[in-house]
Amino acid sequence: MTTHQRPRRYQMKKLKLSEKRAVWAAQREKQKPVFKGNPLAVNAGVQAQYVVALTSLVAQMTAQVKREIVRSFKTDSAKAHYAMDASLASEQRILTNQLAEKFNNLFGKKAKPLAENMVDNTDKASAASLKSSLEKLSGGMKINASGYTRLVNEVYTASIAENVGLIKSISSQYLNQVQGSVMRSITTGRGLEDLIPELEKYEGMTHRRAKNIALDQTRKAYANITAGRLGAVGVKKYEWMHSGGGLHPREEHMEMDGNIYSFAEPPIIDAKTGERGIPGQAVNCRCKMRPVLDFGGDE
Repeated sequence: MTTHQRPRRYQMKKLKLSEKRAVWAAQREKQKPVFKGNPLAVNAGVQAQYVVALTSLVAQMTAQVKREIVRSFKTDSAKAHYAMDASLASEQRILTNQLAEKFNNLFGKKAKPLAENMVDNTDKASAASLKSSLEKLSGGMKINASGYTRLVNEVYTASIAENVGLIKSISSQYLNQVQGSVMRSITTGRGLEDLIPELEKYEGMTHRRAKNIALDQTRKAYANITAGRLGAVGVKKYEWMHSGGGLHPREEHMEMDGNIYSFAEPPIIDAKTGERGIPGQAVNCRCKMRPVLDFGGDE
């Protein structure tokens, strides 16, 4: 979201407190009390499951691609000559195109079920963690935060679509890199001497990218679904909780730690782009939010 885009508006309704807490709040009205729920964090098990699913798919692809290409370079005709050999280049182009077709189709077939499973599991985890957090916030009142609103449904659908696109991009990006390396190894005349290190490099890069996609997208889905549900039950604000981790923490996120923000007017989460959002929404953001009822504001 850029500076010229309006922040997402969440549907709001009035959140009821338990009778005991409501009386206490009324007695302390002049002091403007603030109630806070438990911190909300993405489910580690859901993240781990998605990481395994994507990296296993990558491992299947990279192992077969490497095996097929290395085998093709060890044939008698290939060993005889590499440099500027048109027939060898043609054979390798045909092979890499076949591999690209096979694995782009595989990733395309797997993308939607994997994305749907991740978002569905994240959705269930959001409902469970939000239930206990809101019970603390309201003083023991049982609040149903599992129901769907139009916004939550939109977030659910958008998260699936974004993940489908990212999963498909994993295979296409990797296979484009592999085909380029194969052609370069032929034109230089060094064959497998150049090619094997390149294949191993792209294998590692693709594995790390798949893992990062899984972790980042699970955090985003959880943050957005949870924010939608909080708005639906009448919680308008949240406390920003910095993760305290990461080798290169965002300075602006460290400065936000402990501050209370409104879902209607979220803070800038990326100083370079001016993007506004909530904890977990920026790329690789591990920050969390804690739901807040602030009687000093407009609750």
